[in-house]
Amino acid sequence: MIIADDHPLIVFAVTKVLENVKELRLAGSASSSSSLLQLLQKTSCDVLLCDYSFDEGGDSDGLQLIKQVQELYPHIKIIVLTAHDDVVIALRILSLKVAGFISKASGEFSGLPFVISQVQMGRSYIDPITLNALTLHRLNNGKGSDNLAEVALSEREQEVLRLFALGMTVSEIALHTQRSVKTISAQKKKAMDKLGVSNVVELLEAIKGLF
Repeated sequence: MIIADDHPLIVFAVTKVLENVKELRLAGSASSSSSLLQLLQKTSCDVLLCDYSFDEGGDSDGLQLIKQVQELYPHIKIIVLTAHDDVVIALRILSLKVAGFISKASGEFSGLPFVISQVQMGRSYIDPITLNALTLHRLNNGKGSDNLAEVALSEREQEVLRLFALGMTVSEIALHTQRSVKTISAQKKKAMDKLGVSNVVELLEAIKGLF
């Protein structure tokens, strides 16, 4: 994988987190969009961990950079790691179908190996803080499920449903949240009871459009 960020401390922190993960190999890093494009020309990778913008004059904006990488290297899975985490920007980035979105404010660095493994398996990932903000935005704009808008789900039940909507299994949610499989199963079952659904198909239908 390749890291692209113009903040040396971020590159250092990510490198330290990933250096002991045997399944991952850091192929290089870039501090600007131009140097990233040059690096990609000579270095192959399957995952790109990339900031949304770089503090350098004349550089292309974040959306343009993402589009350019997607057009030139469609096989690369892009995870956006950025401080630009307001809902409008997050929605614009996610509209490009990136593999992952992580706000730097979420403190998700320690969970990067898990996020990358999910992305490599073809799943998408959004950090919990951003996901919650998107959920509230959609509810406030009338785009969420009426059921979920009316039902009093606990924060942990909502978290389980969000991760389930992203394609995670009960075991994967347990690993991600550091809770037991039994606890996650119970929270999922309780949420299903509150929503009045009896199977996975009905549950996915109930949460469709919210996440």
